[in-house]
Formats: sequence, structure tokens, C-alpha cells
Amino acid sequence: MTDVKIRELDWYLRDHLFRQSNKGRLEFKQRMLPSEMIKTYLRYRNDDLGEISQLVDIVVANLLHHHVIRMNDSHSLELRGTLRRLQCSKCYYISYLAEAEELACLRCSSRTLAEFPNKRIKRSEQ
Repeated sequence: MTDVKIRELDWYLRDHLFRQSNKGRLEFKQRMLPSEMIKTYLRYRNDDLGEISQLVDIVVANLLHHHVIRMNDSHSLELRGTLRRLQCSKCYYISYLAEAEELACLRCSSRTLAEFPNKRIKRSEQ
């Protein structure tokens, strides 16, 4: 398994957790995540479920280590807090960061991050 595949799946899994949490879902079964990723993201539609499962295990371990998620008593995963979607002002990468994580771009480590998408001011509010 390459580091690129792990980093890529980390981004997609964070995106999935962010979108699901916005719908009110805060608890996830680790064994269900690979099939959810395959169903949700075109990127993984033709990938092997076994390989995705191995990658998910690695990424989940990293997210546990970085205090993004925690393991419940029922062996399900739960977000520790809200995820923020931020865009790097330097490389324009979208990062999904938990409250416990350092506010730095996950690609270039820049600390100049802005909310994404940028909230535009309506003309009537000016």
C-alpha cells in the first residue's frame, strides 16, 4: 500500500464523515465504511473491497491517533467533535480538520486556512 493511497483515502473518509455529520450522523461502524466509500465515491467504485478495507483500517487508526474519532463501547466509531472544512490560501487544498487537530493544511502544512466555501456577502447586506 502506498502512502499516496492512504493519504487519498484519508481525505475521502474525512469528507464522508464531514458530510454525514452535517446530516446528523455521528456514529459509524468501521466494517461498513469500505462499502460506504465504494457506494458514495466514484473514485472507489471499481476498487477491490479487501484493499479498501485494509486502507480504511490504516486511516481509522490514524484518525484515532489524531483524536478525530473515538471508539465507543459498542465498537463503533464516533466523531470527537465537529469537523471543519477549510481551504489553504497557499495551495488551495481542502482540509477537514477536527477541533483537536492543529489548524494547518494537510498537504503543505501552511497555517493560512479559510472557511470553505467562502461565505459571500449578499448585496442587500452591504
